[in-house]
Amino acid sequence: MPIVLEPPLTRSGWASHLPPDEPMQEAPRYMRTKAMSRWHRTRSGIRHGLDGHVSFHFWCGAFVGESKLIGTDDRPDDLPVCGTCEGRAVGAGQDEWNLPGPGLLFEPRRLTPPARCPGSRKERLYQQLYNETGRNLVRCLVCEEIVPGRGYGWRFGSVIHPPGPGLVAGCPFHAWSYLTVLPDGRVACACTDRTPR
Repeated sequence: MPIVLEPPLTRSGWASHLPPDEPMQEAPRYMRTKAMSRWHRTRSGIRHGLDGHVSFHFWCGAFVGESKLIGTDDRPDDLPVCGTCEGRAVGAGQDEWNLPGPGLLFEPRRLTPPARCPGSRKERLYQQLYNETGRNLVRCLVCEEIVPGRGYGWRFGSVIHPPGPGLVAGCPFHAWSYLTVLPDGRVACACTDRTPR
């Protein structure tokens, strides 16, 4: 049975002139190429928008294109398994650890909603509201919460606040790092903006 893959989060930017990539949802648990001396555990996958080819990333940091891969869902016994991949995958909760001892722990970056709203203190990610009390209130466009607005040096934005229930979905590539208001008024990751430049 295939495993559910992690989102392909990255700290790198995006190329707005290229077609968008698509994160893969599932894949075989173990993969390798014919040239590899060990099996690796699959962490994430991407279908590239430019030409449609698929690449998979392993827990140890290596990655390879789909055309060269051999995959299996069961633990292979013909070659060793990459220890870094196995340890990180088990430590992240992808599988159970069945050996005695305290177990393994690895904490990958995931699409877990942040404790602080990503729209906090950000220019352009709020809507100014006016009320009869004279308080300076804004609607955070990222989470839809109504919070006080405040000046930060020469900028203005919402105060730091926890995300509300209307928090926009995180990008599977950049989480909430590059949020922007798109031409249609929605707030989303800037990598989804494919308007011609």
